[in-house]
Amino acid sequence: WDKSFATKALRWERRLEMALEGYRFFDLVRWGIAAETVNEYFAVEKTRRQYLNDAKFTKNRDEYFPIPKSQIDFSKKLYQQNYGW
Repeated sequence: WDKSFATKALRWERRLEMALEGYRFFDLVRWGIAAETVNEYFAVEKTRRQYLNDAKFTKNRDEYFPIPKSQIDFSKKLYQQNYGW
């Protein structure tokens, strides 16, 4: 076994153990594979669900929520808006 196999096994175990608990997306972001995984999902589901035809995941943008403008103003511009928002 090597590091690559161990990483793959860990990701698979997390996927099984944490199914439907809401942690999967955060694991994908932490591992840096959110864009690839979500876009692969969309590619398959677009053939099944018409409302997903325009769905896409943008790396470095869709991984984070936008910071409300009121909070940026309240912090006297100490906060910076997340990339892409």
